[in-house]
Amino acid sequence: MWWMKSRLRSERGASAVMLAFLLVPLIGAVGFAIDVGALYAERGQLQNGADAAALAIAEDCSDGVCSNPGGLAASYTNGNANDGAANVLAPDFSVSGQVTIRSSTRVSGTNAPAISHPFAAILGIPASTVGATATAQWGGVGSGPVLALALSWCEFQESLAASGNHVTIRTDTNKTCKRFPSTEIIPGGFGWLDNTTAPCEATINLSLNLNAAGELWVDSDAGGDAPSACKSQLPSLLGKSVLIPIYDLTQGTGTNARYRIYAFAGFTITGWKFPSTQVLDPLAPICASGLTCPNGSWRGIQGTFTKWVSIDNAFGPGGPDLNDTIVTLIK
Repeated sequence: MWWMKSRLRSERGASAVMLAFLLVPLIGAVGFAIDVGALYAERGQLQNGADAAALAIAEDCSDGVCSNPGGLAASYTNGNANDGAANVLAPDFSVSGQVTIRSSTRVSGTNAPAISHPFAAILGIPASTVGATATAQWGGVGSGPVLALALSWCEFQESLAASGNHVTIRTDTNKTCKRFPSTEIIPGGFGWLDNTTAPCEATINLSLNLNAAGELWVDSDAGGDAPSACKSQLPSLLGKSVLIPIYDLTQGTGTNARYRIYAFAGFTITGWKFPSTQVLDPLAPICASGLTCPNGSWRGIQGTFTKWVSIDNAFGPGGPDLNDTIVTLIK
């Protein structure tokens, strides 16, 4: 019996020694996991800051003038770091219509470029640096859900000479123009499009459903009045900037009318007049200057062509930039 008790005491002593040896790598592994977790957290903060900075700079540059890209880059990268500190290089504009942001670790207080690892240092990794890269682009809208109302290229072109002016686009005083001297005459005015998604909304992609000539033709919703789906939506759109398709050619009339969609443009709706509904804009002349037109039973939409910028991923790039810009994060 004495022999058995003595042996048990000796085994307990051996177990204690073994546990002491195992604690060292166990503590090291736990510490290493803590350090690696901190590194991943730092990487996530840097990436969030780079993404936000790239989008903010692209949106700022979308009007053709990049006012303060360096300041925006520093503000967003530092603002997304928990310690408010990050190293950021000068924004890269080497690709037209794109900006790339590159940021890396900076320790607040010391401005050291690397994060120290108190536990991982035991394994020979005293400090490390992580970085992040983000690229955003801007340009004309090429696809997306838009108001099911197409406006003529002629109307948009005329608005360029009087930016911000309230206009009345009528169906009984259509203007005509050409995009280029060699192209067809474009009739002015507007037309309702077939709804393809939500009420008074059409989803249009300038690169899909093209004919053999590479043109996108869209069917219209014929009739002298606004479609019922659009009549219910118009009040909620009053005073709002929406994206509207721009056509540069038409085919047929009535129920057979079709529009060739060329681009998109931003348009703020300020009024309208149709047989069953009207809200008139007092700032929009009923008849354009120099034209004689009836002021009685006319039909039309009123508003201003305004700059439209979006970072909504429901829209895609690729179209001509009229006064519309989509800002997207591409990597």
